[in-house]
Amino acid sequence: MKRYLILEDGTVFCGDSVGSTTISTGELVVTNNIGGLEQTITDQTYNDQIIVFVSPLISTIGMNRDDYESIALSCKGVIFNSIPINQMDESNPKSLAHFLKKRRLPGITNVNIQRLAAHVKKHGAMKASIMDADDEHAIDQIRALVIPHDRVKTVSTKQPYPNPNVGFKIAVIDLGLKFSILRQLSIRKCDSIILPYNISAEDILELDPDAVLFTSGPGDPREIPETIATCQQLEGKLPIFGIGLGHLVVALANGAEIEQMSYGHHGSNIPTLEIATENIEFSNHNHNYTVAHTNVAQINFFITYRCVEDNTIEGLRHRSDPTMTVQFQPEAAPGTHDTLYIFDEFIEMINSFKQGNQL
Repeated sequence: MKRYLILEDGTVFCGDSVGSTTISTGELVVTNNIGGLEQTITDQTYNDQIIVFVSPLISTIGMNRDDYESIALSCKGVIFNSIPINQMDESNPKSLAHFLKKRRLPGITNVNIQRLAAHVKKHGAMKASIMDADDEHAIDQIRALVIPHDRVKTVSTKQPYPNPNVGFKIAVIDLGLKFSILRQLSIRKCDSIILPYNISAEDILELDPDAVLFTSGPGDPREIPETIATCQQLEGKLPIFGIGLGHLVVALANGAEIEQMSYGHHGSNIPTLEIATENIEFSNHNHNYTVAHTNVAQINFFITYRCVEDNTIEGLRHRSDPTMTVQFQPEAAPGTHDTLYIFDEFIEMINSFKQGNQL
C-alpha cells in the first residue's frame, strides 16, 4: 500500500506503508541513529514528532522489549529508507511491522531519505503528515495544524512513584523520563522517587531528598513556567542535575536565554567537546532549542560542553551552587557510553554538598 509524507511547504515523498494505516501529523525531525530503533521510538522527547531515520537499513533483528524507554509511545510516525522483508511481517510478534501496528503508529519505508534529509536541513524543521493521498486539501490541513503546547504535561507522570534502592534519595522531576535514566541511578544505588513536572518546591523539600534531577523531555521549556519556578526555589538548597529539557529549565531559572534552532540536534553520534579536558565525546541528542550565547557570560555559570559541529552550548555548571546540566542525553540510549561518567559526577557533587566541601 502506497502512502505519502506531505510537508507543510507542499513537498511530497511517497513510499510503502508499514505498521498502522492511521493518518498522523507532527513535527518532522531527522535522526542520524543507525541503531537503537526501540530506544528512539519509545523516547518521550520525540512527543508529537515524526521521526525520519537516515540509516540505509534499520531494524534487521526486530524489536527488543528490554530496550524500550517508556511504555506508551507519543511520537507520531516513523519514516525509513529501507527495512528488511522479515520486519514487514505483521504476524511476527517481534517484527517492526507488528510493533507499529499494535501501537497504532504509522510508518513509511522505501522513501528517498537522502533527498528528504537534505530538504529538511536546507529549509529547517517543519510540520508534516503521513496520509493516503496527495492533494491540496491535505497541505492546507497541515499548515493549519498547531503543535500542542502541553507536551510535557502529556508525557509526565500524573502521580509520584518510587524506584527504590539503598543510596542517595533523588527527586526525579519527570519532564519525559527515559527508563535508562532510572537504570543509571539504580546502578549507583540511588533511591529515586519520580514526581510530576508541576510539583512544588515545598512538596519536594518535604520529601527530604539528597538531590533533584530534572529529566529530558519534549518541546519548549518556556511552556512549563511552574517547573522553572520550582527550580529557582530549589537553587542552592539541594544539588541539581538537568538533562536535555531539564538543562534548559535550569538555564532559564538562572536568567539565561534560549533560542530555537533551525534544524536541531537529533542522533546518537554527535561530537561534543568537554572544555575542561578538551576530550571529544559522542553522545545522544534530541533537541530543537539551545541556550543562547547572548547573555550566558552574565549568568553565574560556566560552560562545560560545546557541540563540535556548530558550537552550541551543551553543558553548564554553576560557579558556586551544586548545579550541573547537560543538553545531551548521557544515559546512552541509544548511543555510545562516552558520557556515562556524568552520572558519577552527579553522585560526587551530592557527596561534596553533604560533606560541606567547596564544589
